[in-house]
Amino acid sequence: YFWNSLRIAFLVTFAAIVFSILGAYGLSRRRIRGKNIYIMSVFSTQMFPVVLLLIPIYNVVFAIGLFNTVVGIALSQLILCLPFAVWMLKGYFDNLPSVIEDSARIDGCNLFQTLWRVVLPISAPGIMVAAFYSFVVSWGDYLVVSVISQSQHTATLTLALQRLASSLQLKWGQVAAATVLTIAPTILLFSFVQTRLVEGLTSGAVKS
Repeated sequence: YFWNSLRIAFLVTFAAIVFSILGAYGLSRRRIRGKNIYIMSVFSTQMFPVVLLLIPIYNVVFAIGLFNTVVGIALSQLILCLPFAVWMLKGYFDNLPSVIEDSARIDGCNLFQTLWRVVLPISAPGIMVAAFYSFVVSWGDYLVVSVISQSQHTATLTLALQRLASSLQLKWGQVAAATVLTIAPTILLFSFVQTRLVEGLTSGAVKS
């Protein structure tokens, strides 16, 4: 269960960072026709509770043959955390001076070289916030896992904890151990990145 939770969370975090960086940078720096409408349509998904999205997510995952798979669970959780990650990183990229990117292009960097060598290093705090948020959403998710996972091979810690707590013979020792395993990685990760998290949140929240 711990290994399933860990690999799903890392898969969701990696995919969320890659897609949110590309999407947020494009929305921040490129002239796109109907950009405001696109931004509002993406961010409006955060207005709906997760319960309302379970049936559409289930239908999509089942239709593409990823039901009861690690990839299917990760894809479903990615839908939940990607809009916020794009929004947060777009606000962070908006605060970066474009003069730095212009200087990189004068030195011969193309678009992806500018993004990789210039933009991403100075955007590390904001990227860390998006990564931490994506990891926490995936790690603590129960609703999506309870719908997509139908076997022990894809069950996560949150699903195992619910099964232990709802069993006829409640074993408090196992429940307490599973609870510690569930909350410990988040606490440890936060203790390592808390300084960058505060920096990234404050930088992305205020527009100069």
